[in-house]
Amino acid sequence: MLSLDPRTEAMGRDPVGLLLLRFSTPAIIGLLANALYNIVDRMFIGRIVGSQGLTAVTVAFPFFGLAVTLGIFISVGASSLVSRSLGRGDRDRAEQVLSNAFVLAVAAGLVLTLAGALQGERLLRLFGASDQVLPQARDYLEVILFGVPFLLVTFVLNGLMRAEGAPRWAMGTMLLATTVNIVLDWLFIARWGWGVRGAAWGTTIAQVAAVLWVSLFYGRHSSLKIRASLLPLRKEIVAASLAVGFSPGLMELSFVTLLILLNRILGELGGDVAVSAVGIFLSLDSLFYLPALGIGEGAQPLIGFNYGAGRVDRVRRIVFLATTSASAVFSVSWAVVHLFPVALVGLFSKGDVDLTAITVRGMHLGYMLLPLASLYVVTSYTFQALGRARAAFVLQVLRQIVFCFPLLLLLPRFMGIDGVWLSFPLMDVSGFSLALWMLRREMRRWKEL
Repeated sequence: MLSLDPRTEAMGRDPVGLLLLRFSTPAIIGLLANALYNIVDRMFIGRIVGSQGLTAVTVAFPFFGLAVTLGIFISVGASSLVSRSLGRGDRDRAEQVLSNAFVLAVAAGLVLTLAGALQGERLLRLFGASDQVLPQARDYLEVILFGVPFLLVTFVLNGLMRAEGAPRWAMGTMLLATTVNIVLDWLFIARWGWGVRGAAWGTTIAQVAAVLWVSLFYGRHSSLKIRASLLPLRKEIVAASLAVGFSPGLMELSFVTLLILLNRILGELGGDVAVSAVGIFLSLDSLFYLPALGIGEGAQPLIGFNYGAGRVDRVRRIVFLATTSASAVFSVSWAVVHLFPVALVGLFSKGDVDLTAITVRGMHLGYMLLPLASLYVVTSYTFQALGRARAAFVLQVLRQIVFCFPLLLLLPRFMGIDGVWLSFPLMDVSGFSLALWMLRREMRRWKEL
């Protein structure tokens, strides 16, 4: 019988609370750093350039979402292949997957850059840009196009770092990019007055810095190398990678669709100031959700290990503790939203009364039932940990596409802008109910074990 690595063995032995804290903390830090990467742009622009600049960045943001979607399609499946190859001791296969993933990332980045260069204005109008905002949005997009290939390469190779067992290096990528972006935003926007172009250049240069960090890892510290002889794409590797990445990629694409719908619907109902409110709302949404997502991400390997070991009692405790912790995080966020809404909006706006009013109203309505989202988040990660990919996919699709999109399209017809914001708590209720039903069904299966 093979002896386990002490760190692995601890997952089935150490106290559940200590393990969850140990596994969740790096995930939360990395996710928050990733969120701040884009949020900082909106803070500097909203407070210095004004609400119109914030609107310009908001309508261009779906383009980032498309880049992330392509990155997920490539990296999730490639990371799985690398992990399994290394587990079998097949380093040659792992390097082949790494090299093919690199080629796919470069190709996807160039294709998306070309699409933005040729159809940028049309895309921005699709994303909700008005005639007044279009010039600034075009200025922003023209600059960030230079950084899209770097963004794709960083995103894909960062996922492969984790698959190789280097989560701290992967976290370092995001911390470095975020730090560079903050410093350059202050320099380009606050000191030099470059406006939205300054934000775009700060983001682009930060992406280049992130690629250099990733290159340092694979050049000196990784056991895997990107080799020229392995760069030609192999059909079976590409097919296997995209097959695994299809479901999470589709979910990210649905999120991009949600961004576009929000921009267009609120733009029609409330004009550019309402679109600026979307930018603030979604920025805060990232900050509020990511700690809970980090808890779920930390719980995932613990659930999988103990379930595989037949320790269903520990699995139940982990799920309960993770749900309770996520609920506590969301409850704190709920309290902050209702106690200090004006101060939160003030992070992104400097004295714009109309923007403050519409955003505060949106926060009060949109985050009305935020703590209920905890069960949905943890249940999604639980299904992934147990290998119930289909159940996780169904849960996500039903909540985000089947429940949210119809509400978002129907409610504003009867309730105006309030209908947009109310679609979020109704989605939280539906996601909670569905997650509760599916998790209880899954737990009944555990009794048979």
